[in-house]
Amino acid sequence: MNETDMFPTYLSVPSPFAREIIDKLLPYAILKTYPARRKLMVSSENVHFSYLISHGSFEYHRQNDDLIVGFSKAPAIMGMSNYTEMFLGCYIKTLSTCEIGILPTREALEVIDKLNLWKTLAEHLFVINAKLFTVYQHVSGPTTYALVRAQILELMSETQNIRNSTTIENYISSKINLSRSGIMKILSSLKQGGYIEIERGKLVKMNSLPKEY
Repeated sequence: MNETDMFPTYLSVPSPFAREIIDKLLPYAILKTYPARRKLMVSSENVHFSYLISHGSFEYHRQNDDLIVGFSKAPAIMGMSNYTEMFLGCYIKTLSTCEIGILPTREALEVIDKLNLWKTLAEHLFVINAKLFTVYQHVSGPTTYALVRAQILELMSETQNIRNSTTIENYISSKINLSRSGIMKILSSLKQGGYIEIERGKLVKMNSLPKEY
């Protein structure tokens, strides 16, 4: 696989500033253990929550259509960027057993102020903003092929567990609004061209993908 074809793998790599924030805030949070496939809302009844994921992996979803924004693993923080009363319309879904500290975002920010963690939080949010911008680029390609290509590259940067647990078609369709037939047509062409290898619907190998197809 050509390294120049890979999107930055930091999309699924934790922020280097998350662990310090989590360790400092956990004593003020309610710690819970959730099984896989548990859905947790970032906002509920006008209360915004911050989730301090200390162990486990999860998906981040857009609520209005359930599209997956991305996959992530601990240490991770969700909801801390919601300073305003605006409803963000998103939720997380656990992929494995997760240990999560929960507290209202307003209380989390009070602790941030008390412990003088604003600089660390700002650095963490810079990383998150860069991730979200990259996600936006992945789902706003100029052509259908560009969108599918972006998701294939992103899937290859995910953990082996994620690649083994989902078909390539499901991975792509859960993240972008394209018809199944359109996705399968492109995947079939790439497979026949020797650009990718698929077994039982799972992506097992990727060679250098063409920029256009």
